[in-house]
Amino acid sequence: MVLTVRTLTPEDAGAWKALRLEAVETYPDAFLASADEVRAMTSETVAGMLAAAPSLGLFDGAAMVGMTGLRRLPFARAAHRIEIGGFYIRPALHGQGAADALMTGIETHVTALGVWQLELCVAEKNPRAIRFYERHGFVRQGRMPNTVIGTDGPETDLFYTRDLRV
Repeated sequence: MVLTVRTLTPEDAGAWKALRLEAVETYPDAFLASADEVRAMTSETVAGMLAAAPSLGLFDGAAMVGMTGLRRLPFARAAHRIEIGGFYIRPALHGQGAADALMTGIETHVTALGVWQLELCVAEKNPRAIRFYERHGFVRQGRMPNTVIGTDGPETDLFYTRDLRV
């Protein structure tokens, strides 16, 4: 297995949509979009998203096996920050270093942009993801109650940051 990380382009729209659908079907509580909302996205919509905001794909050869979105605010005073969203690795690759490879790819990508603060939100009821982010140096900054309304009612997210300068 040779894993590589690269920025996704509009040409990756089909692979992105297929993997995103897999992600929301596998872990429906971990993503904001539902499977129906992902299915409803047109190729043009996905291509436009990939053109407008950076997303990274993790590839095993030519197959996309992981992905994440990045969101940067368009203000000079916030240029040092970027939010990680929609982090997903195929379950068959869990425990094999794939998530670590994607996180390293994120760090490399954002550092080249002059970003030194990573930010993310993770569901309070997702201990596996919490352990992963904390292992990668993310520090919990607070709780955001009622972030989403899940099947059992309101859910809380935890807000994390990581300073890449240290």
